[in-house]
Amino acid sequence: MTIVATDDPYSLATFLGAVEPFADTLRRQGALSALEGLTRPLSHAAGQEAESVVHGFLGLDMIDLLAGGWLTYTKLTAAARRTCEVPGSEEVVALLDHRVRSVHHPTVKVFVDDQPVGTLRVDIEVVFDLEGLIAVVRAGKLAAVRAGRCTAGATVAVERITVADRRASFDLPGGLGLRGGVVLHPCTGPPAGA
Repeated sequence: MTIVATDDPYSLATFLGAVEPFADTLRRQGALSALEGLTRPLSHAAGQEAESVVHGFLGLDMIDLLAGGWLTYTKLTAAARRTCEVPGSEEVVALLDHRVRSVHHPTVKVFVDDQPVGTLRVDIEVVFDLEGLIAVVRAGKLAAVRAGRCTAGATVAVERITVADRRASFDLPGGLGLRGGVVLHPCTGPPAGA
């Protein structure tokens, strides 16, 4: 299995680029030893299933992962609340240099004839180090990020064997639109003065 860039320019798969087949590597390096007593075909099938689980997670949207970290950023949520209270308003918020980290630990449970024979652990970590970002908040949503720098890193491992790893830095001189915005505070009720 080779996973290549998707149509989504912000997916984890696109960021990582091609992820080479890794089931055979896992077997050679002993990562499938957690699945004791499996025949070679069953061991191969278990490795393929691990690839399938990883493939599903590579569809994660990097912007969504980053925005998830911002949902707890007090300055942003306060600005979002205020923009709900004053329809049509916009707030610009300078974000302190910070890190957003998203970690996932899916597992692949392997059964043979309805009997459990073992579990494979998958570890996915995405880290964003952000400097000098300016956030634009409108109608309770993070609408855009202007200026700044982002260093992103992503690692995918199965049974502690790294199968994909990438680090890259991006300048955001023109900013980044957030496709309809990220809801920080839901705007409900009639507009002010109605």
